[in-house]
Amino acid sequence: MKTIKTIQNTTVRNMTTHPCIHTIKLTLTVGLCIGLLACSNPDALNSAATQGNQANATSESKVAADAHHDMKGMDHQQMNHTDMNAQEPAEALGQDYSIYQVGGDWTDQNSNTFELDKLQGKNQVVVMAYTSCQHTCPVLVQSMKQMYKEMTPEARSQTEFLLATLDTERDTVDVMKNFAEHNELGDNWRLIRSNEASTRVLANTLNIKYQFADNGDINHSNLISVLDKDGRLVAQGVGVADSGIQPLIEYLNTHS
Repeated sequence: MKTIKTIQNTTVRNMTTHPCIHTIKLTLTVGLCIGLLACSNPDALNSAATQGNQANATSESKVAADAHHDMKGMDHQQMNHTDMNAQEPAEALGQDYSIYQVGGDWTDQNSNTFELDKLQGKNQVVVMAYTSCQHTCPVLVQSMKQMYKEMTPEARSQTEFLLATLDTERDTVDVMKNFAEHNELGDNWRLIRSNEASTRVLANTLNIKYQFADNGDINHSNLISVLDKDGRLVAQGVGVADSGIQPLIEYLNTHS
């Protein structure tokens, strides 16, 4: 069953002339049936496939009210990213609203400071994750690399890859730079950080849910988002499965 969450017919504006849109239509009418994985529970990937038809088995967790939401009393080992699973599409999905309007001051792995509207002019493949994650975050990075491999040369030249950290304290510029070098991320990659307030606003806009745990992990949605050249959210997919990224690749290859 598909797990891609993309533009709905009822919310598309100024994009109905693009034939590719029909190939990445929202399948939320039948529900997202693959649970998002916990950074602390790598076995969740195997169990997710068998639980695909049990989307109602877990309820959506309440998003942390601040960066250090009180997680006491919760068994972190039992948490999985089904708890972070967005049941509704991002408010900005399919709208004319530009993500770049969320503002904030951001810094990349090369110590360059900028506002998000500086990214205007190219498509953006966006993930919100953190560098010390040892489980699903590396899978998201590999999925982004796979997208790059399957994109046309023209699409590559018109697309950048953006990793916005959820860990505003530990992911310093030096940490992000080391991560980029260790993972051999090219010049078309930006790792960016901001303060907790700006990070929270961006996450809310992209419908990325995350919670801090007492052991230092961060549970978060495993979504890959595609922004068009004006910063509008045009497609999202679960980034831990091939079926989640193929429609995103097709979009980028036909909108370069």
